[in-house]
Amino acid sequence: MLREIRSVAKSKMPFKPVEHAKCPKCGKSVYAAEEMVAGGYKWHKFCFKCNMCNKLLDSCTVAEHGNELYCKQCHGRKYGPKGVGFGLGAGALNMDSGEKFGNKPNDNRPMTAEAFTAPINPQHR
Repeated sequence: MLREIRSVAKSKMPFKPVEHAKCPKCGKSVYAAEEMVAGGYKWHKFCFKCNMCNKLLDSCTVAEHGNELYCKQCHGRKYGPKGVGFGLGAGALNMDSGEKFGNKPNDNRPMTAEAFTAPINPQHR
């Protein structure tokens, strides 16, 4: 009888522990009691902080970009629009001539909304 039990025990596969998700920040296993989820990844509670200012985040204040976490303010600074009116001031203006909008490099027409929407008609007064 004992031999039969041993032979059955040997025939079964060995015990494999459950694979836990790895935290993208520290690379260690994340267990259910300490997990925070954002961007399709599981994070430790203390790894769930902004990459720029290190502020601890929650589900309402997180903004993920790839496998990096940011608070909404830092995410806007790094990946948001740039220029006057977006918190960077006049020093951030560039000398883009608007070629991607159809302007020619030496075209001196003013950049107005009508220039993009209305057709150019020289007879129009």
